[in-house]
Amino acid sequence: GVIFYVVAANPACSEENKIGLVDSQMVLDNSLKGKEVKEALNEYVQSRQKIVDIEETDLRKLQEELTKQAAILSPAAKQEKEELFQKKFLEYQKKVSELQKEIQQRRTEMLEGFNTELEKLVRAIGEKEGYALILNNLDVKIVMFAKPSIDLTKRITEEMDKGIKKEEKG
Repeated sequence: GVIFYVVAANPACSEENKIGLVDSQMVLDNSLKGKEVKEALNEYVQSRQKIVDIEETDLRKLQEELTKQAAILSPAAKQEKEELFQKKFLEYQKKVSELQKEIQQRRTEMLEGFNTELEKLVRAIGEKEGYALILNNLDVKIVMFAKPSIDLTKRITEEMDKGIKKEEKG
């Protein structure tokens, strides 16, 4: 109790212990920049999905053709078509795997860029306003409770949007 009283009574000491909280996921979800990042990623995923869909359609056609012709094909021709189908199927699986890796890499790159910008903004506010600590309540949800007065999420979102709005005007 005495330590808390001393910290509260000493402005220099309480300023050193100023704490803030930011929910990065909410900033990503609610800021214009975050929405831009998510939209760009979504477009990228859709473009890759179109490639997968085309490959899948071709594979289905080949399978249907094999099924329809199975009764009339010679055993050698049937085996050749089955081998062709297997080869195409393996190529399809490989392509899907490569595209998933590509998507994951793009997601990582885009989110790293967003998080770097977010970190710079949070750091600037923290230094300017004398915060001793600003926590990020993202993946692990470390913070179980925080007074709304220390939650900087809305403010960070607004500050991030100011940069976007200035770019649109200029």
